[in-house]
Amino acid sequence: MAQNRAHYEKALNKGHSYSWDQQWPEALKAFEAAVAEFPQEPAPYAGKGLVYAELGQPQKALDSYKTAARYSKGDIIHLKPIAELQEQLGMLPEAGQTHQAIGEIQLQLQKVDEAVTHWLRATRLDPKALLAHHRLAAVYQRQGQVPNAVQEYLAIARILQAQGKNDKAAEACQFALRLDPRHGEALTALEFLQHGQPMPATTELAAPFPASAPPSSLDGDWGDSKNKEGSSSPVQDAQRMAMEQLAGVVFDDSDDEEDEVFTGGLNKLERDALITQALDYQTRGMVNEAVNAYQQAIAGGVTSAAAHFNLGLLLQEKMLYEDAIQQFEISVKERDYRLASHFALGESYRGRGRIDKAIEHFITALKIVDLGTVQRDQADRLIELYENLADSLLSKGESEQAIGFANSLVDFLSHKGWEDKVKEARARLDTLSGGRTMILGDILTAGSQYVLESLYLGQEYARRGFYSSAIEETYRAIQLSPDYLPAHLQLGDLLGQQDRREAAVMKFLTIGDTYRSRSDINGAIFAYERAAELSPLDLTIKGRLIDLLKRHGDIDRSLEHYIAMGDAYYQLAQVDKARESYQEALKLAPRGAPEKKWRARLLRLIADIDVQRFDWRRALAAFQELRKEDPTDERTAITLVDLYYKVGQAENGLRELDRYLIHLVKSGRGAKVEGIINDMIQQRPTDPGPVDRLLRLHMQRKQVDKAIKLLDQLGE
Repeated sequence: MAQNRAHYEKALNKGHSYSWDQQWPEALKAFEAAVAEFPQEPAPYAGKGLVYAELGQPQKALDSYKTAARYSKGDIIHLKPIAELQEQLGMLPEAGQTHQAIGEIQLQLQKVDEAVTHWLRATRLDPKALLAHHRLAAVYQRQGQVPNAVQEYLAIARILQAQGKNDKAAEACQFALRLDPRHGEALTALEFLQHGQPMPATTELAAPFPASAPPSSLDGDWGDSKNKEGSSSPVQDAQRMAMEQLAGVVFDDSDDEEDEVFTGGLNKLERDALITQALDYQTRGMVNEAVNAYQQAIAGGVTSAAAHFNLGLLLQEKMLYEDAIQQFEISVKERDYRLASHFALGESYRGRGRIDKAIEHFITALKIVDLGTVQRDQADRLIELYENLADSLLSKGESEQAIGFANSLVDFLSHKGWEDKVKEARARLDTLSGGRTMILGDILTAGSQYVLESLYLGQEYARRGFYSSAIEETYRAIQLSPDYLPAHLQLGDLLGQQDRREAAVMKFLTIGDTYRSRSDINGAIFAYERAAELSPLDLTIKGRLIDLLKRHGDIDRSLEHYIAMGDAYYQLAQVDKARESYQEALKLAPRGAPEKKWRARLLRLIADIDVQRFDWRRALAAFQELRKEDPTDERTAITLVDLYYKVGQAENGLRELDRYLIHLVKSGRGAKVEGIINDMIQQRPTDPGPVDRLLRLHMQRKQVDKAIKLLDQLGE
């Protein structure tokens, strides 16, 4: 049977549509029809995998995804659900192998962060995953993460010992000792191996963190020299700066006893001696002695933020968190130490178990970092989003989410290359944002790094016109993190691009309601506006949006939507409703921006309706107000004269005409006067008022011939 690409695409799209509507049997039939047309295309099998997973048939889902992976030649999109399903079915070693394979693919794509995550998952599912441990050890070693690298080499040694390869196991221990010659656990393990005894149980691995710069391969050079020497965490950067500042003051030959750094107490020589001791002890790792020297120096009159910050770090190292907090609360007031002090305060409060205070300071630290990555006009919205993030983490009692956020943030900012990671993250967020502001906090609250990856892939598919695949990827992001609203926003956009307007509108309304429940008014407004764009004649949406904008104090945007609502009523031939909308907006107009001239715009819309309906008296009232708003507008002046005549007030009409003609002469536009009067005479040839004014104009200009001609015409 001949294959039909159009039939295939139609069946595939139907399958995705049925999946969206959760009509699983119909979706399955549609995907089967797509398979019948092109049996070696991966997409329908992936669709079947999703359906079977939703129907509670994980084995069939796994088989379908495996087929999709085979026909896609190991596409990572299909490997990830395979790993999840294998884990769900208790096939832990197989799941570990799949994660290992995903890690290798990510490495080839130079996505070391993602590769590390999958290798770690592989080792958790299958502790005997030797290759994954080797990969992790290599990454950690090249990144300078000595404790993690040592633990990986010890894990390798245990696996090799269990395989009876004691010599190889001893080599792995020696690798660990080259990194840390005094590592007690590695020394003990090597001793046990040399005596033929089983190695003791390992300690817990340190928390992993992403690589700062992807290598071309594990065997190649690890990034450029900048990244090799790259900056450490904000705290380490600040500590280095503090030590340099203190050393600079010590070597300052100034004899000024009342300088801004040292005041009162000991004399300068004594204070310098204490600071020198403190720096020496701190450099040599003699924590107690360094703490004592700093405390004496501060008691003797040292007031610099650098000294307080360093003392705080030393007290934190001794787990004297309360004392450390006191020092950081002093250093946080100094601009140069603000970021690092907030970060250190977060770590200290976390050490005390005060996750609420820790989150407060961590979010402030992340906000400071993030503000340096956006344009000035985005700053207000970014600050608001961080306030909303703090509320959602602190006010709703979701301690697990708060702890997860704190841990993720510490991992994100605690290591070399954090500034490069921030720039890369901002670039990715800007790509995903679709015109709205996103924050670095999104990376830490999405629930999984795969969420943003799926959203990014979804956008790429949509950009190329592959909407079915784009929606499938976006669905995957939502499945991973159901409460992550940017994923739902992207789905709404994709549905709109597919011209599935009704579904898109419902999605944006639901998102808007969710934002409102989270007290994110700007987010709600954004979602409702997207719904209004897709359904411009849905007046319920516009009403909801206007109400929200007014409550939020965004008067100009609410007036824009009032006008849009009036226009929609007008298109629906509900002219009375349109006029009511404009009239309601008129009450709000004085609070709008003066340069937008809202009152004049609304009065003109109201007046135009009244003129079209021949309601001269109401139109007259509107144009009288318009005349006050803009006395120079010719159209308003002439229309007002005409309306006076229409309601039988010719004298008022002539007075209005005279006022406008005088204005023209005074403003240097007298040349227009004759044309305006002639138009009036043509409209009302029997009215003596305009003729009288034209005659006087000719006499003033000494245009006798024109005056005589006009009188002759009148006589005839």
